Amino acid sequence: MLKEPGPLPLETATNFLSPRKHRLVCMTTMTNPQDLGTLGQRMRYKRLDKGWTQEQLAARAGTNQAVIQKIENGKSLRPRKIDQIAAVLGVNPSWLMFGEESGPMLPAEARNVAEAWSKLPEPHKSRIQQEIMNLAS
Repeated sequence: MLKEPGPLPLETATNFLSPRKHRLVCMTTMTNPQDLGTLGQRMRYKRLDKGWTQEQLAARAGTNQAVIQKIENGKSLRPRKIDQIAAVLGVNPSWLMFGEESGPMLPAEARNVAEAWSKLPEPHKSRIQQEIMNLAS
């Protein structure tokens, strides 16, 4: 005798819904997006919250739909485009990758300055920091 399959888990079942219907399911079943356990779940949640398809997110982030699909399905855990995807979704890359909030998301210009800052040797950092403090006061 064949055993009848049980219901699909919510995450699997919602993969087959349109973005609009998926958004409604997410809004009624997931009260706290912080509870989403994986990068793929968080990305799918934010994408569908905006009502976008994988293709639309990919186009906005400068990548292709296959990349988005792999991330959402857990097949790509360290995507190279994570900063662009996070910016397009309006979330902090840290939250998208690890589920951790590390304060408000910085604009791209500030992130570029911070990245350049981290590459400077110490004597330059001290001098530039003092100059910034003088200009800001």
